[in-house]
Amino acid sequence: MATSPEIPDLPSDTVIRAGLRSGDLDRIEALFDNLWYDLANTFAPEMLRAVDGVPAAVFESRPRLLHAVLLAYQRTGFAAGNHQQLRRTLQFYVVTGQRYGKRLGSFTRSGDLVTAGAAAVVSGRARGDFNGAEYLGAWTDAAITLGATQPALPWAAVRAAARPGWLSAERGLTATLAGSLDRATRLFTRAHGEAGDPPYAHFAGTSAVANLALLAAYRGHLDLARTWLDTLDRLGPLHDWIEHETTLGAKISRALIAVDEGDTDTAAGVLERIGPATQSTELWPFVAFANAGYEAHFGDPHKGLRMLDTARQQHGALRPDPTTMTGELVLRAEAKLLLRTGAGTRVLHLADRHAEVESLMLFASWAHLLAGEHHEAIRLSSEALQHNDLPVNDQMGHYLVLATADLRTGHPERAAASFLSAIRLRSTPAHISPFLTLRSGELDQLARLAQVTNPLHNGTAAARYNAPPSGPLVHLTPREGEVLRALSAGLTAEQTAARFGVSVTTVRTQIRRIYQKLRVSHRKEALAKAQHLGLLRSPRFVSQGHGG
Repeated sequence: MATSPEIPDLPSDTVIRAGLRSGDLDRIEALFDNLWYDLANTFAPEMLRAVDGVPAAVFESRPRLLHAVLLAYQRTGFAAGNHQQLRRTLQFYVVTGQRYGKRLGSFTRSGDLVTAGAAAVVSGRARGDFNGAEYLGAWTDAAITLGATQPALPWAAVRAAARPGWLSAERGLTATLAGSLDRATRLFTRAHGEAGDPPYAHFAGTSAVANLALLAAYRGHLDLARTWLDTLDRLGPLHDWIEHETTLGAKISRALIAVDEGDTDTAAGVLERIGPATQSTELWPFVAFANAGYEAHFGDPHKGLRMLDTARQQHGALRPDPTTMTGELVLRAEAKLLLRTGAGTRVLHLADRHAEVESLMLFASWAHLLAGEHHEAIRLSSEALQHNDLPVNDQMGHYLVLATADLRTGHPERAAASFLSAIRLRSTPAHISPFLTLRSGELDQLARLAQVTNPLHNGTAAARYNAPPSGPLVHLTPREGEVLRALSAGLTAEQTAARFGVSVTTVRTQIRRIYQKLRVSHRKEALAKAQHLGLLRSPRFVSQGHGG
C-alpha cells in the first residue's frame, strides 16, 4: 500500500499559503496530512479558494482532499454562525461516506483508506445502520493494520498524517450508540493509546477520553469518570469550532456526576452550557438523559417530560428502537420522570411494552413499592440483582427497594443489610441520587438500622429533591386489556363477545372488573382514565417499540 506524499518538516505560513495557491492537489493533501484540523482552522478561506472549480469527480477519488475542504467549510460556517451551513456539511459527509463504503477496496493509499473508512463509519451510524458501520470500520482497520505500510514506532514522532486514533474513536462512538458499551470502552481506550501529540495529532484521543468519562459516569463509576476528566484536562487545547462536539461527552459526564452527587448548581450550569437535547449532535440521547435526571430529582418532572418529548420529536425518536442506546436512554428518562409525577401505572405499562429493556425493571419495582405492593417489588428487584451488568445506580436502587419493602413488612435485619449494600456501592461519599427516591422518614430509619449516617446529610440536596408520590396501580389482565381496547373502538358487549368467542355475560363481567379497577362507573369515564394511564396502546404500537 503506497503512502501519501509528505512534507519533511512542518511548513511555515508562507509555505502553506504558497502551496494552497499552487493548485497542486497532491501538495494540498500533504499539507492536510501534516496539519489535520489546524489547516482548516488557520487557512479555511485560502483552502476554499484553492479548490474552487475542482470537478466533483476529483473529490470522489480524493477523500483526503474532500475531508480537508469539508473541514474548511465547517470552519467558515462556525465563524459566521451559519448553522445551516454546518448541517449541510454534515449531511454531505454522510452521503459521501455512504458512497465511499461501497468502494473502500479501491483506495490504495493508507491516508485515503482511513479517511474513506472513517467517513463510511460515520455515514452508517448516522443512518442507524450500526452493524454495517462496524463492519466497514473493522474491515478498514484490518486493511490498514495488515497492509504494506509499516506502523510508526512507539518512540517515533507521530505525524497527523496517520490520523492517530480517529478510526478507533469513530468505531467507539458507533458501539456506544448501538448499546455495545464494553466494545465502546475498548475502542475508546485504544483510540486514546493511538493518539498523537498536540498540537496536530491529539484530536481523536481527546474525543475518546471525553467519551470514556461519559461511559463511566453513565454506569455510575463517578471516581473513574473523574480520572478520565483529569486526563482530558492534561491534553492539548482544541480549536473553538470543534471543542464543543469533541468534548461533549466530558460535559455530559460532569452533569451526570453533579446530578448523582446532588450538586444542583453545578448540574444546572453544565446543562445550560451543553444546550438542549434538540441540538444536532449524536450524543443527544445522553443530553436528554442528563436533563431528565436533573428535572426528576431537583426540577420539575412535568417540564422534564415536555423537554424529552421535544427532543424525541426533533430527532425522530418518538418510537425509539429499544435495542439501541438511544432507545434505552429515552425510555429510562421517560420512566424516571413518570415515576416522579405519580404515574406508576404508566411506568408499569412502559416496562411491559419494552420488556427487552431490562433497566426499566428498576422503575417498575419502585412503582410497585410506591403502591404498597411490597412482595411484587421484592420479586422484581431480587430478580434484577441476579444480573451482573447493571449500572451502579440501578444496583443501588434495587437494594433500596428491597430495604424499604423489608422495612415495611417487618424484616428489619434484612432491610438493614440491603440498605448497607446500597451504601457500600457508592463510588464517592457524595453519591446520593439513588437515595432521593426514598421517603425522608424511612431513609432516616434505614440509616439507623444499618448504623450509618443518612447519606443525604452529607450532600447539598437534602431539602431540594422530588420524592415520588405514592399511589395505587391499575393492573388489567391481558383479556381485560383486549376488552378495553374493543370498547375504545366502539364495539358493544355483544360485538366484543363475538370477537373473542365468549358469552356476553363473560364480557360484561370483565367490563365490571375494569370499571372497578379504574374506579369509574361508565364507559366514557373508563376510556378517558385508561387513556390518561396509558392503557390504550394498541399491539401495533407495542410491536414497533413506541416509547411515548
